[in-house]
Amino acid sequence: MTPDALTAPSTGTAGPAGHRIRTRSGRMTVTRRAEAADLTAVNAMHGRCSPQTLFSRYQTGRSALREHEWARLSRQGVSWVTSPVHRPDVVVATTHLVHDGAEGRGELALLVEDGWQDVGLGTALACWTLSQAPFFGVREAVVVTTRDNRRMTAICTSLGAHVEPAEALGGTRDGTEDGGDIVHFVLAVPEEATPRRVRGTCGHASA
Repeated sequence: MTPDALTAPSTGTAGPAGHRIRTRSGRMTVTRRAEAADLTAVNAMHGRCSPQTLFSRYQTGRSALREHEWARLSRQGVSWVTSPVHRPDVVVATTHLVHDGAEGRGELALLVEDGWQDVGLGTALACWTLSQAPFFGVREAVVVTTRDNRRMTAICTSLGAHVEPAEALGGTRDGTEDGGDIVHFVLAVPEEATPRRVRGTCGHASA
């Protein structure tokens, strides 16, 4: 599905205020802090995502988020939703920065709807998140993904990430054994970061 083909019902609360990103295809989006009421629109986006996109995000089979899961994502960190400026009721991407228990460290996670991939939106959202991280006490962001997730790997590489050695993780994360296909990318967050200071291309959806 292409962005022009969006026909989702008006079920979100996304508004015009927020951080604007223009994609390489010329479409303008707006990103703002997520709210509990956004869950319906977020799950509608999940329904428009392919199984591969959802697996790349969650590393497991999942087609929707439950209310308590959405609340936890916001409670343990900060979440944003992204909408086309001409369809503020539709969510096309979610971004999360969740504290992972270590001091000054948070996990960055992205889900971008299939029709909005490969136009630079994911890179721009990751860059935006790094620019905001210091305001939430995060000095180091970790992206947990699979080795074959070429889109997230490209995003992390473009932003100067390094791969965390397996031995540094103690072999586990969240009490479960990490498989050999899981990679932990670490992104440094400069103090008082701004979109133009974060290493990589920021401010425009160019990668």
